[in-house]
Amino acid sequence: MDPLSLLCRLAASVPPPRLHTIRYAGVLAPASPWRSRLAPPSPQAAAASDEPGRPDHAGGYRPWAELLARTFAVDVLACPTCQGRMKLLALVKGPASIARYLAAVGEAAEVPQRSPGRGPPYWKSRVLRRQVLGDEDEGGGRGSGADEVA
Repeated sequence: MDPLSLLCRLAASVPPPRLHTIRYAGVLAPASPWRSRLAPPSPQAAAASDEPGRPDHAGGYRPWAELLARTFAVDVLACPTCQGRMKLLALVKGPASIARYLAAVGEAAEVPQRSPGRGPPYWKSRVLRRQVLGDEDEGGGRGSGADEVA
């Protein structure tokens, strides 16, 4: 097989971007009105939907607290002192409100200044090492001077 035909076959096997590799059509398609008629729900599935721990939200939406609990195994809505359930009371979005809240809790409201960038790695370059230490490393080098161009 020549290289061009190999590349053509490989390119044909790559799925298009942002599309699933398995596509269902007809009755099995996600938006098919007959999909619910394929198989009635089993008694186990019906019993599972009545469980108290099952989420009661519809569709693919998952609340942020549930996502954090599933991902990091942390219940962010549990109070750290009494282990009771907390609820979201307010969301602070305005810059003036954020600055006022940070001042009330004793935090800095301004963004801290960036620290200055570090210098170059002096000890990796023989030229810079010689400038700092003098000419004491001149004869002990193993190279032919190719790394002395800085």
